Amino acid sequence: MQKWLIVLGGILIAIVVYEVLRRQVLKRTALKIRLTGQRTTDAAMLTVLTALSSAKTAQQVSGQLHSTPVAAVWGRGVMAFEYVLDMPGMVPEDLPEIRKLLNNHLQAYATDEGLTAFRDAGPVLRVTDTWLRDQQLHVDVAYLMNEATLEYLEDLRRLNRD
Repeated sequence: MQKWLIVLGGILIAIVVYEVLRRQVLKRTALKIRLTGQRTTDAAMLTVLTALSSAKTAQQVSGQLHSTPVAAVWGRGVMAFEYVLDMPGMVPEDLPEIRKLLNNHLQAYATDEGLTAFRDAGPVLRVTDTWLRDQQLHVDVAYLMNEATLEYLEDLRRLNRD
């Protein structure tokens, strides 16, 4: 009887160790994928903002364009990132035009770089939201490289329709 308990305990410990290691590997892999998507999106936004002569107003960290993932709210694997630009004097009425301008430039960048969307579901880089707060323009950009981001965009479409 005692041998069976020891064997059962060993099996349970092995399963727990396996699950912990598996989760760590998955977490690390997801982080690498997110960082790759974030670098691609940052490069696109830097190119677009430079073309629009406003890169110097974007928030930077160590000389690099700074973005923050929105995945904390929407879930793991969502390749959407927020950029904050100082835009004194901008009014909310300018937002649709800014969004259109950014989307056009992002599409051109994606075409030039040969980026393709997951399941050819439209533009690979797109502005999903823009808003003003404290004289700063907040821009959310999605990099449509996986199913989680496609589902995120569909959720946004449903929210905006309601």
